[in-house]
Amino acid sequence: MFGSIAVFLLLTSFVHSVNRNNFKTCDQSGFCKRLRSMEQDRSPYYMESVEQDGKDTVTFLLKHEAKSKDVFRGTIRHLQDGTIRFSAQEDEPVRPRYTPTDAFGPAPLRGCQKMTFAKSGDSVVSECGEVKVVMNYNPFTIAVFRGNDPIVTFNGRGLFQIERQMLKPEGNENEETKKDEPNPDDDIGISEEDLARMDWEEDFNSHHDSNPKGPRAISLDVTFVGSEKLYGLPEHADTFTLKSTISSEPYRLYNLDVFEYELNNPMALYGSIPYVHALGQGGSVGLMWLNAAETWVDVDYNSKSLVGRVLSSIMSEDSTPKINTHWMSESGLMDVFLFTGPTPPDVSRQYSHVFGPSYLPSLFSLAYHQCRWNYNDQKDVQEVDEKFDKYDIPMDVVWLDIEHTDGKRYFTWDTRKFPNSKEMIGSLATKGRNMVTIVDPHIKTDSSYRVYQEGKSHSECNIYVKNKDGNAFEGHCWPGTSSWVDYTSPCARKWWSDQFKFDKYEGSSPNLYTWNDMNEPSVFNGPEVTMPKDNLHEGDWEHRDIHNIFGHYMHRATAEGQVARSEGKIRPFVLSRAFFVGSHRVGPIWTGDNKADWDHLRMSIPMLLSLNIAGYPFVGADVGGFFGNPSSELFTRWYQAAIFQPFLRGHAHIDTRRREPWVFGEEIAKLVRDALVIRYQLLPYIYTQFHKASIDNTPVYRPLWYSFPKESSLYDNQETVMLGDSLLSSPVLVQGATTHTVSLPGGDDTVWYDYFTYKSHSPGNLGLNVKLSTIPLYIRGGSIVPIKKRLRRSSTLMKTDPFTIVVALDKKQQARGSIYEDDGISYNYKNSEFLYRELTFDGSKLTCSGGSGNYKDVAKLERIVIVGLEKEPSSVTLNGNPLVYSYNKQAGVLTIKKPDVSFSSDWTIIFKN
Repeated sequence: MFGSIAVFLLLTSFVHSVNRNNFKTCDQSGFCKRLRSMEQDRSPYYMESVEQDGKDTVTFLLKHEAKSKDVFRGTIRHLQDGTIRFSAQEDEPVRPRYTPTDAFGPAPLRGCQKMTFAKSGDSVVSECGEVKVVMNYNPFTIAVFRGNDPIVTFNGRGLFQIERQMLKPEGNENEETKKDEPNPDDDIGISEEDLARMDWEEDFNSHHDSNPKGPRAISLDVTFVGSEKLYGLPEHADTFTLKSTISSEPYRLYNLDVFEYELNNPMALYGSIPYVHALGQGGSVGLMWLNAAETWVDVDYNSKSLVGRVLSSIMSEDSTPKINTHWMSESGLMDVFLFTGPTPPDVSRQYSHVFGPSYLPSLFSLAYHQCRWNYNDQKDVQEVDEKFDKYDIPMDVVWLDIEHTDGKRYFTWDTRKFPNSKEMIGSLATKGRNMVTIVDPHIKTDSSYRVYQEGKSHSECNIYVKNKDGNAFEGHCWPGTSSWVDYTSPCARKWWSDQFKFDKYEGSSPNLYTWNDMNEPSVFNGPEVTMPKDNLHEGDWEHRDIHNIFGHYMHRATAEGQVARSEGKIRPFVLSRAFFVGSHRVGPIWTGDNKADWDHLRMSIPMLLSLNIAGYPFVGADVGGFFGNPSSELFTRWYQAAIFQPFLRGHAHIDTRRREPWVFGEEIAKLVRDALVIRYQLLPYIYTQFHKASIDNTPVYRPLWYSFPKESSLYDNQETVMLGDSLLSSPVLVQGATTHTVSLPGGDDTVWYDYFTYKSHSPGNLGLNVKLSTIPLYIRGGSIVPIKKRLRRSSTLMKTDPFTIVVALDKKQQARGSIYEDDGISYNYKNSEFLYRELTFDGSKLTCSGGSGNYKDVAKLERIVIVGLEKEPSSVTLNGNPLVYSYNKQAGVLTIKKPDVSFSSDWTIIFKN
């Protein structure tokens, strides 16, 4: 009982706003303070023993001019498609450094096949294709070129540093005692200078970190030459364009549970992807700092940098734009991947070759999800389900939060409130709907709880995370005293996956999916509301080494459990709050505990753009805001913006008023319905975009510059987005707005069409008069967009409904697009049971051809709408047979009704003038 009371009291201290005192600043993080205080200067490291190793790799030693024991081994590897990998660690390490190998994609890394290698004077040059790496001997620096243009330098400002791992002296538990060991040449090799700069132990608030393996942080400066803007580093509630941090806190990457997080702040949030995308007129570059430990990143838009020392022979300091960054991590291997572009899609493809493409979600998961903490009972769920039908609002998934369980014991049901869960789930399934229940990582320490006892008595491995003394770690979360599963252990992950079997998770069924929350992990009485860094995981890794990948492993284990319960047939759906590199291959995430206000609505867009640019397409933000009570206007505008975001879920805190669409009255219910109808119409197009992401990780939700990278005026735009390459959304985000400006990108050869009226618009700022019903949405000329017009209760019931294609012509009277189909739920597409078709219009014919797959489409094409057609044809025929059509000369719109073809076969429609 006391544990539950303590948890409640702890929660009430910060549910109303974030308490900054719970979270560290850089100055309160020992390694960040040390590394950030380094002076930018000539590097004290020099390079020797440089050799080619195999077809694609260069190896070398790095030595410190003044510290003879600081010897590190580095490698440069040229990978396929213009990617460079740079890594470094101790030449003779005392112990291994952690590297998150499970972040990598399923395909092995492929090296360059034709690398050239040459030593020349004071430098070494390796080259493959258009990418060249120049390494300077003394001082040690690296410059990467694309063709003849420098794009990135490493260590140009002398901030390369690896804190050499050492052995802690026996019995030396305080600074005074440690300083009694001054001999720099003893077995452990610790000098007075080293000891003076090191923090062997740290305290924060009331928490003590024993740090038994000692300091082992890493640091590197990276300068992006020719780049003007930098993006990425999710997750932060900040502007899409990364800001200069020189006079403020660095961006922090350390997965944390932050209630009601602040906006425009570099504080860490729930997930971490240590990746940036640099953009300029010369092209795009991506960089991944692959490290799972606490990480801080400084950004400086300063054109006057020490990079000139590296590149002085080929360029001047003049006006060439440069962005300086400084990367600092507490532990782990220094492992850096550089994606050399040159275009944004090139960078996305290169990223996918290393970390894999996104997974292909089930079709239903791209539709609308209705959630609340909590729906009260089985009757409440039934009433919500029925009212969606009453108001003719489509919906695919109902969610249950922690109150559905028996006392916060996951994999159980409160049978007083939910007496027949299978019946409840089955009732939803008759309408093509599904259910999601929450399953968190903390396991209530209760001897009568099957899951806890089974994990505790497991004979093959330690299921639970251990504390620094090697005993099972216990902390506080929703159930009170809890243990945490060690998801870094393959054995523990397998045990966790088994819990999702139908005979283990009683009351579950094939239509029940999962939500993993609190998996940063959140520990209410832990340091920074998370797990102590000196906790121990599988392989004797400290929690500090693996912290940011912990939630990813839970996410993965849960998804693997769903796949296993279907005997490998059905795709999983698991929503996670925490994430890391590679989580995009597992399932969606959302931006956590946002707030019902206009600023949070506006911030949802740059947060989701940052995630997409960092390689995570399937993302969303709670519609309406989790905390607080939105006005009817804010509620409506949020839906109108969110229908174009990849993951679409309405959610609310337990203390908020009910906010299902009809609660605000019939007028608002209709406006929300109208917005959701657009989402459901666009599902064929959205599903096709996710197919593309499953091939090369192309973002689904994109900034304008991704498609128009030469337009520098778009670089800071964070409120207008592209859904795929064909649709532009410019939501109204201002309270009480009666006017709105839409930024339509492109040059003289570009045309845009209003999605609803088909009116054409030239690029530029388009002024609109808006009402609460206005949803600014535009089709890019030159696109073909597949949609479905008929309204059903759920996406599953739309499966056999006919298609419409909208052919939006460019100024050359041409357009192209594609469509992807499969059964929407299984893995059969991996056995070629899918259909991918190319659609083209060249002014005289519309063709469906090419593509791949053996899936037999059961839905016909019932309508073709050609927009921007300058002249009415004299006839329209298919296989020599005339088709019925109408032409609106004033609008330039031709409509063909019932061509009676499907996408399963090739066909060509001829237009004669």
